[in-house]
Amino acid sequence: MKQNIFRVLALAGLLVLVNCDYKTPVYEYFPSMYDSPARESQEDDSFAKNGSASRIPPKGAIPVGYFPYPYAAEATPDTLPGADKGLKNPIAKANLGDLMIGEKRYQTYCTPCHGVRGLGNGTVVGPAPRFQQSPPSVVSDKIRGWSDGQVYHIITMGRGLMGSYAYQIEPEDRWKLIAYIRKLQEYEVQNKKAN
Repeated sequence: MKQNIFRVLALAGLLVLVNCDYKTPVYEYFPSMYDSPARESQEDDSFAKNGSASRIPPKGAIPVGYFPYPYAAEATPDTLPGADKGLKNPIAKANLGDLMIGEKRYQTYCTPCHGVRGLGNGTVVGPAPRFQQSPPSVVSDKIRGWSDGQVYHIITMGRGLMGSYAYQIEPEDRWKLIAYIRKLQEYEVQNKKAN
């Protein structure tokens, strides 16, 4: 019984000591572990094998949040492998929210060249052609025949005068953009049938 009381008192005393505020700094046993010296990237570092303070990431390291594009070496969308010609669209059926995001991305990045309805008559094309080759119509039969993976590849890697939009449009939003382009294509087909 006395041992239990002694243990409880010792534990209470320890808690009181741990929660005390120190007026002087606590003694550091290994100060170099607490405060490591900062290095500038251009500075020499005798600890590193290459003598540089800049650390080279290990081979195969991938930054957080980055997903490498598996078809970066493919020059054209026609050489993409598989039945889907590249990646399969993860958006099986686009809802209204997906289409709204796709439309926003289209209006921001695609409309200047491809036009509001995707006919290849954007504002940068102008009444007189400013390009040697006009931007293609995204509602044409040729692009309508492409798989979603092929369109994704062009958005990601670029083609001709069109540069890559990999850094401007997130991968998920690229699929939503493709869903919106497919809606533009459906509208154009219905419009041709009505006329």
